[in-house]
Amino acid sequence: MHKRDITDLEACRNIWTRLVSVKNISDLWDFRFCFQKHYHCDPYFIVLEDHHGIAAMVPLSYVNHLDMYVFFPGETWNQKTWIERTPIYLRKPHFLHEALDACPERTYLRYMEMDRDPYIVDLGIDEIGYVFYPSQVDYDLQGFSKRFHNKKYKEIMKVIRSFADAGSVFHYNRLDDFNILVDMSLQRYGSHSYLDDGRFREGFRELIFFLHQKGWLRMVSLEIMGKTVAVDVGATYMGTYTVFLGGTDPDYMGVAKVMNMHHLEWACREKMNKVDFLCGDFHWKKLWHLDQEPLYQYITFPLDSGKVIHPDIPLEIFSMSEVLTHA
Repeated sequence: MHKRDITDLEACRNIWTRLVSVKNISDLWDFRFCFQKHYHCDPYFIVLEDHHGIAAMVPLSYVNHLDMYVFFPGETWNQKTWIERTPIYLRKPHFLHEALDACPERTYLRYMEMDRDPYIVDLGIDEIGYVFYPSQVDYDLQGFSKRFHNKKYKEIMKVIRSFADAGSVFHYNRLDDFNILVDMSLQRYGSHSYLDDGRFREGFRELIFFLHQKGWLRMVSLEIMGKTVAVDVGATYMGTYTVFLGGTDPDYMGVAKVMNMHHLEWACREKMNKVDFLCGDFHWKKLWHLDQEPLYQYITFPLDSGKVIHPDIPLEIFSMSEVLTHA
């Protein structure tokens, strides 16, 4: 097995588009490049070859100020990456051993999706991904309601009806509402918000324009009496509806329930294959009985080295985090 390192960005793009089988929207090079343009991390793609050709490819970036290798494009916040389910190309599954062994020292890979037993390659659980499969409830929220105790579901619906009675209106793909989302997130979480980092904020703004241009954007804004009180950013791709980011007005307690149910209802009506609410246990995801899918991590150095920090604070990724307090 021969190892080859690729550090030229255009060469990395070529091999990514050649080898990566797109399963998730974030598997698209253009999705990742939205963040590369603002983080400017050095790409470092590892390619393993034998006499049959390319056996494996691991797409990494070097984060200089952390002296650490992570999945491309290196969109770190508080020393952790954000994009989930990054693919490692393997011609055959057993090449995973060689691919991981080829990673340099100080490698920290997160949110790995495994289609084989992760313990065979000594991977630890990183975080839990929370998803919803509409087909499991026959694309009917009545079926979904059976996951709840009757009293709890009635309480949720009561809150949702109260906003409907207040004259709430949904709007879609109003791109300027991203600024409202940013303001709400910063007002509520300050420096603990991803959007406090200008690189992430502008990378995500770039992503919104890309998704809108492709017709994949589903940006949902909730307006009450002329005031926008919640904004969520999602996308649809290959039958999967992914909710990436959001913010809510702290003066409107419970509005996150309205947004949650709206996403689920729309996914059932449109007969989506899957709704991905991403990782991050904001408590509401368990309370809403979403399906849990573990994602895995690979680390080549001790996390207590002072370079990687796991803060015990809730990070504002989704508007639905409000349910942590008000579910």
